[in-house]
Parts: sequence; structure tokens; C-alpha cells
Amino acid sequence: MLFSEFPFLRYSFFFLIGVLLYPFIGFLPDIWLLAFLCTIYLIYIVLVIRNNAKNTFSFRNVIPVLAYLQLIFCGVIVTSLKDIKNQKNHLIHFEGQIKSYLAVSLANDDPKPNSIANRVKVLAVKDSLGRKARVNGEVIIYHKREQSILPGDLMIISGMPQLISYPKNPHEFNYQKFMLRQQVGHSHFVGEKFLKVGNVSTQPIEDFFLSLRSRIMTNMDSLIIDSHANQVAKALLLGQKKNLEKEINEAYVTAGAMHVLAVSGLHVGIIYGFFFLFIKPFRLKIWKRVIYLSFIIILIWVYALLTGMSPSVMRAATMFSLMALAQMKSRNPSIFNAIALSALILLLYDPFLIYSVGFQLSYLALTGILLIQPILVKLWDPKSKIVDYVWQISTVGIAAQLMTFPISAYYFHVFPTYFILSNLIVIPGAFLIMAFGVPFMLFSEIKLLAVPLAWMTEKLICLVNFLIFKIQDFPYSKIDEIFLKVDFMIVYWVILTLVLLLCIKPHKYYLYSILFVLLVNGAFGVIKVILKPDSSLVIYSTKSGLSIDYKGLYFFDHELDVADLEYKVLPNRKANEVNESLPMVWFDNEKEWLVPLPDQKEYLKISKSKHFIANTKLFAVHKFVNDQWETANEQDSLRIGETAYKLRFKE
Repeated sequence: MLFSEFPFLRYSFFFLIGVLLYPFIGFLPDIWLLAFLCTIYLIYIVLVIRNNAKNTFSFRNVIPVLAYLQLIFCGVIVTSLKDIKNQKNHLIHFEGQIKSYLAVSLANDDPKPNSIANRVKVLAVKDSLGRKARVNGEVIIYHKREQSILPGDLMIISGMPQLISYPKNPHEFNYQKFMLRQQVGHSHFVGEKFLKVGNVSTQPIEDFFLSLRSRIMTNMDSLIIDSHANQVAKALLLGQKKNLEKEINEAYVTAGAMHVLAVSGLHVGIIYGFFFLFIKPFRLKIWKRVIYLSFIIILIWVYALLTGMSPSVMRAATMFSLMALAQMKSRNPSIFNAIALSALILLLYDPFLIYSVGFQLSYLALTGILLIQPILVKLWDPKSKIVDYVWQISTVGIAAQLMTFPISAYYFHVFPTYFILSNLIVIPGAFLIMAFGVPFMLFSEIKLLAVPLAWMTEKLICLVNFLIFKIQDFPYSKIDEIFLKVDFMIVYWVILTLVLLLCIKPHKYYLYSILFVLLVNGAFGVIKVILKPDSSLVIYSTKSGLSIDYKGLYFFDHELDVADLEYKVLPNRKANEVNESLPMVWFDNEKEWLVPLPDQKEYLKISKSKHFIANTKLFAVHKFVNDQWETANEQDSLRIGETAYKLRFKE
């Protein structure tokens, strides 16, 4: 097939380039970006009009380039408009001392270990001088009231919300960036310092579905007794994974079945395909077909809203809606155009979705299934229908895993060894569970129907859970502690693309290209080994104990708890490929710790009373600020815990 047959692939691709370029050129004023876009558009229009007037097709290369540049600048501008940093009346720009603020709740309470979280929208603030101002913005509040905060609750909250801070250690998870991409810049531990003053409806549709979801979950709690089955039911049917116990989460991750617990294209596809089992739209008259497919579209979006509109659900709902709209005219729509157009629509709605793990995995998995699975299926043609069914599901899992492996390993550091076996269980299992679970949700208020449907749903989930736990118990059920870098992912996808092209249209050019990429990547690997390792000393910011790395070869961990080690220290060690290092010896006296530095005649002196570096004059000091290393001033205090420090011996 020609690439020109899929125009939305091109449109989405160049718009996406603009979204990804925004962090690098987003500092330019919007008026400049708009001026560039208008200039390019005017040149484009002049050339097109000239060609039409002369009935020729000159500038064959220039006109497409100008069109693609327009798409790129559109991507940059849309992202800039969505960025809360560019919204002048946003809370993030309020410079006064906030005494209290008026806010409305946007969600149900989310229980945490030591408090209860809720997401609120700020409507107005009052500063310390009593002046009031209208601002926009959202805050994650943490409270300790027994009485729940419901969507639409209007509250006066005392105190000042705090900007979500940058990570204090290199390669630590950047929670600030994660939340800013969701249009949230502040958090606030309010305890009980707030007063409910009413209830307003700022998002009536979302509030309705939040209330409906809450009622369904309450009915699940009363009718699905098994705790593990209850948690899986909420995750699989409603997309609510926040309360999954660690035991369940680990089992599904190890088995490679976590995608079933994230409401995604599989679930929406089951609902979409279910209606096609009984009535084929192309056999209906045009007006009946329009009504039938419109009903399916509405049902899909109702389910998407009920499950919380995750990126994977929005992708599937948008894509199936586009396919249904095309089928209203008896067309057989191109799945590639539908995928690309759905991505373009979602990125126009929220360009920061591109950074969502669910969005990335959803589109990559579907692309892998569409491109790789047909190639794998042709490798074997089983005669038995049962064997063929098993082979079809296996190839789907292999294709999706081949495409998503770098992303899943990059974020979750795990590879499930038995993912093929688990897919043979969870895919038909998910279909059966939804066959009873969706009707249960529809009739959850009618006990006569809800009780048997809940019982059947629970038993099916218990069976799937039992098999998943058995897979987890298999030897070598997962390969963990996988830490990939972005350059590896790029090389992986380049080689995978060349292999696919080689399979579709064999040519020695693709084979030579694969060998070239492998040689270049190998050369860079050799250069990394030859280069002298970093001789710096890194002191981590931790809540407990002390943690120090030296030259990437030695470490000093003293009274460090598991959480600090796992989330604050290990990410940097793994990112720098420190797989084996030696512990440093240390001496303890009344006032300080003395840590001899290998290959040096000096000691690192750390004060016990105030936990600061005592002999900083020996070193050039850098501190980790705003997610990057900055040179520390001579007068700066090197108090351990405030942030991470990097020390190098002065020459």
C-alpha cells in the first residue's frame, strides 16, 4: 500500500513533531510562533494559487515542506496554549501570600497511607492583606476528615498551597513534571483546615459518572465478597487500579497480564464487537444503520466516561467511533487512518497526552498488532481450529510485546517471561468476565439480576486470579531490574522498522542498513567503555541515613531505609549502569563520620549533629537544583537532605 493512502498518518506525524519540539522552542512568545505560522501559510497559499493560475505543478518539493511546517507549528502552538505556565491568571503565577482560597472538588476521595487525597479547582484566593483575586488552577489537597469530600463540594481552605517541588536526586522520578503535564502545579496538606460551604456543579457530566461509578463500586463491595476478586473487578471493569494490593499487582505484572487491569482498547473492542455478533450494520437500511451505529458510539463513550477516560480508553473510543461513522456509509475504513486520526484528535484536545505511559503503550501495542501479527501468522497455518485460535492469540501477544518492550522495560524495569501463556488465559478470561460484569454494572441496583451476575463475575475472576498466581510461581517468571536508556529504545525501533520493511519487501538495502545501525551502536558502546569513568562523589538527598557514591565504583549506605534506596538512590545508579560496586569503609567517632576515599589520601568528614560536609574546601561543589546540576556558591551550606550534591577534588 502507498503511504499516500493514509493522509492522517502524515498529518499526525508532523503535528506530533511540533508537540515534541515544544520543550525546546516553547520559550518563544506565542505571537512569534503565530507570526511564523502565518508567514509559512501565506507563502504556501501564494504558491498554490500560482500553480492553479498557470495550470502547472511547480515547487513540488517546496509546497509539501511548507504544509508539514504548518502542522509542526500548529503542534507547538496548541501545546503552548495548553501549558499552564503560559496562562497569565493561573495560580502558578500568583505572587502574593495566600491566606485562604475558595475551591471546588473535582473527584472522589483517594485514600492514602497517612491521609486522603482529593483534586480541587481553585476559584479565588485571599491574600494576607485581605485582598481577593480570581485565579485558575488545580491543587492536590491531602486531608484527614472522616467525612468524605464529594465532587462539586465548595470549600474554603485555609493556608497556602505549595508548588510541587523538583526531585532532589538525579534520575529520581520527576513528580512535578508528571503533574504539570496534567495541569496541576500545587499540593497542599490541609489536615482539617477547610470548611464546606455548599455544592456547585462545574462539571455536571463528569460528576454524574463519578457518582454512578461510586454507586457501582459500593454494589461490588456488597456482592463480590472475595477481596482479590473485588479489586480485580474494579480495575478490569471500571479502570480503578489505585487500591490494588501489592500482591495482586505483582502477580499480574509478573505474568505480563497488567494490560487487562487497565481498561483499554481490548475492553472497548469487546463491547464494540459484541453488537456485531447479532446484527451486521452493512445489512441494514441506511437510516437503521445510522441509528444502530450511533447507539454503539454513545454506549462506547458512556463506558469511557464511566471508567475515567484514561488515554488508552480515549484512543479506543475515538478510533471505534471514527470506524462506526465510516460504516454509516457502508465504507470499509482504513484502520491506519482511523488510528492516526484518533491520535490527532486526542493530541488537539490535550497534547501532553503524548507523555502518558498509557497513551504510548496503547498506540504502540495496536501498531505492533496491525503490522507484526500478520507477518507472524503466515509463519504457520495450523489445521486444527483450536490450535489456530491459540496461535492467533499467541501472535497477538508476541506482536504487541515486540513493539512495547522498550517502553514497558523503561518505565517498569520488568519483562514477563511467560506473557504468551498469560495472554491465553487473560484475553478469553477478560471476554467472559465482561460478558457477565458489564450486565452486572447495568443492573447493579436490581438485586434479582445483580446477585447471580455478581456471583458469576466473582467466580470467573477467582479462576483467572488462581491461574495468574500459578504463573507467577513458575521458575524465572520475570526478568527484573531492567534499566534501558532512550538511545537504546531508538536503536531498537529503528532496527525493528528495518526488519519489518525487510519482511514486507525484501531488499538488500534494508539488510545493509541493519548492519550499519548495529555497527554504529556497537562503536558507541566501545567508546563508553574506553572513556574514563566519572571521578565525582555524589551525596544523595534522603530522609533516612546517608548514601554516597564515589566514581561509580564505590558506595556508602548507612542506616538507609528501603524506600529511600529504591526511589532516590537506585535510579541514578542504574541509569549510570553501576551494576557492581564495592562498599566503602567508614569510621565513627563522637562528632562525625570519617569516610576514607579510595585512591585518595583524604577523608570525607560528615558532621553528625547537623549532617553537613565539614571539609568542603577540598572540593568543587555542585548541587542538584531544578532537575539539573548547578555550581554551588562558596557560602552555600552543604546540609545533607536539602538536595543531592556532587563533589570533585579541586585541581
